[in-house]
Amino acid sequence: MKKTKIIYFDIQLPNLLSNKNQPFGGAAVEWFVWLNSFVKLKNDAALLTWKGAKDIIKKPTKFEIIESYHSHKGIPKLRLLTYRLPMLFFSIKKYNPHYIVQECANEFTGIFAFIAKLLNKTFVHRIASDMDVDGRIARNFSKRSLSFYYYGLKNANHISCQNEYQYEILKKKFPQKSISILYNAIEIKRSLNKNLEKEYIAWVGNFRYEKNLPALAIIAERLPQYKFKIAGTKFSSSDDDTIIGINMLEKLSNVEFVGHINHDEITDFLSKSYFLLNTSVLEGFPNTFLEAWSAGVPVITTKNVNPDNLINKFNLGIVAENYESLPEIVNEMITLKKYFDFEERCFNYVSENHNPEILAQQFLSDMELCRKN
Repeated sequence: MKKTKIIYFDIQLPNLLSNKNQPFGGAAVEWFVWLNSFVKLKNDAALLTWKGAKDIIKKPTKFEIIESYHSHKGIPKLRLLTYRLPMLFFSIKKYNPHYIVQECANEFTGIFAFIAKLLNKTFVHRIASDMDVDGRIARNFSKRSLSFYYYGLKNANHISCQNEYQYEILKKKFPQKSISILYNAIEIKRSLNKNLEKEYIAWVGNFRYEKNLPALAIIAERLPQYKFKIAGTKFSSSDDDTIIGINMLEKLSNVEFVGHINHDEITDFLSKSYFLLNTSVLEGFPNTFLEAWSAGVPVITTKNVNPDNLINKFNLGIVAENYESLPEIVNEMITLKKYFDFEERCFNYVSENHNPEILAQQFLSDMELCRKN
């Protein structure tokens, strides 16, 4: 059978692979799994990224790494079109993939849709967050960036969604377009350990507006009897809400910032927690949920983040109506030791529904429907 060649673009995945204290988003975690899974299925897969990425990646990868542009070269306001686009074009042309894939809403969505047209390749865009499809993203983007992103959506040969909410909105906008739903995958590397002592409430994420750090601070302040461990880092520039939240949290004696946790160590971190607490105002399909469930750890969140109602449907944690009710829910979960009731169910759910090779094969099947060559 002829191999499929896939090239995926990401500028943060090298940070994950380097195990350095550098922030990376959920898409990097997600695509590390996808790329490995495509290779396991006997396909060719490559990460397209910035020049110099190989220098910080210290371990071998199953997929190829293709460097393209230097991050700081080119005239700042013109570099995207006059420097980066040509460099990406020639890198892709040389690799000659069947599919060009990109995730996250930004100017590159339009760039790769355009390159795909020039090369007569199939462009696939993967949705990363609910706000990418329902208009909320507009508050973060310039008119130019928005126009590039919407051009990319309109001209994508296939759009892969993380949940039904994203799918329904996009199907209304593009009724004739090839669009599918595919949940994130996770590789489970060890069996469930039910003998670990629970020590703290875990929170994991990059420090930015969507993660709602002020809400986390209020919850921690109201529950001084419990230890909160916060794993994550902030980006070079932070929004006002995030700064306020960090300042509030730093004043609390029951809060510990543990900083960046290497991807290989996240299971150990979560395994010792009562549960994973999520305070986000929005998400797509959080990889942290899968990481928690694979460790037998339930999730406590609000109705803002409960993709396709999975937490309720499969009883994988607790979903609060609002932030105000979270302290009481958290206290009851720990006091009555309810977290033990979720261990096997969470682990079994992930094992049965988020198998990387099964979902990667489905991804390939979805893309095949609109393949150009």
